[in-house]
Amino acid sequence: MASRIRSIRILPALCLLLAGGATAKQIRVTVSGFSFSPANVTINAGDHVVWVWNGGTHNVVSGDGSTSLPDGVFISGAPGGAPLTFSWKSGGVATQPYYCELHAPGMVGTINVVASGATGLSDFRITEVQYNAAGNLDLIEITNLGSAGNLGRYRLVVSGFATQILQVTAGSPDIAVAAGGQVVIHCNTTGTNTTTNLFLSAITDLPANGSIGLYVPNTASPSLALPSQIIDFVQWGAGGQANEATAVTANLWATSAAVATVAGGSSIEYCAQPGQYGAAYWHSNPTPNFGTGENCLVPTFSTTWGRIKTLYR
Repeated sequence: MASRIRSIRILPALCLLLAGGATAKQIRVTVSGFSFSPANVTINAGDHVVWVWNGGTHNVVSGDGSTSLPDGVFISGAPGGAPLTFSWKSGGVATQPYYCELHAPGMVGTINVVASGATGLSDFRITEVQYNAAGNLDLIEITNLGSAGNLGRYRLVVSGFATQILQVTAGSPDIAVAAGGQVVIHCNTTGTNTTTNLFLSAITDLPANGSIGLYVPNTASPSLALPSQIIDFVQWGAGGQANEATAVTANLWATSAAVATVAGGSSIEYCAQPGQYGAAYWHSNPTPNFGTGENCLVPTFSTTWGRIKTLYR
């Protein structure tokens, strides 16, 4: 009987653990010279293609490059050069051709959108936040839960502060992040930026009730109200913070949900599997561990199972 009781009580925890299913992964295409690189990519429905201009004057137009006929699915705007960026979130399964209107038919690409199983995509997520550090030296961690990727030119939106473009140096397009790698953002201080540590002195103090949104690069459509452009979100202290509505529409958060306030010196930490979003997957960490890779990034089944056995043995 005791064994049966354990099983009944375990099931709700496992259902919570395995819930999820949202997708917001990304693949990056470099726009440079007279080509898109890579020219042919495969993504899952709901994932993003991120184009970043490294050189030349180009644009990105959906449609048949052999005839230069647009199909109206997306356009990055008039041809231009770096530091332009553009991102498109895919919908249903399809094969989507595109081209540069100045250089087609020589400069074309194809996006293959499949139902699931696409590989080689990055998956950038906010994984730890400390908003009450001594001296207001608050910290934000972004982790790549997918394949090796590039965080350069992504947008970090912190409540009360202007949008921060993530870059090592002004105009730099690249922040290479390995699979499982972290980038730690240091607030209210200066330092030498690297691909693992960025210093954003303009963020002077994360508020006690605040939010952070992570957006794909897009100078063509920079509105923060576009649910197709936000890829992660967290808010703490109280609901209704900046960009909550956008995150809710994008199925990344629930209305009015917030991570509970934590003690001074503690952080809040994401602890779930890739594809899971929301306040339920964040917890208090009394010993912040930014940049160490110990953020519950692998499935938490063993930890959760151990806690349940301790409670119900």
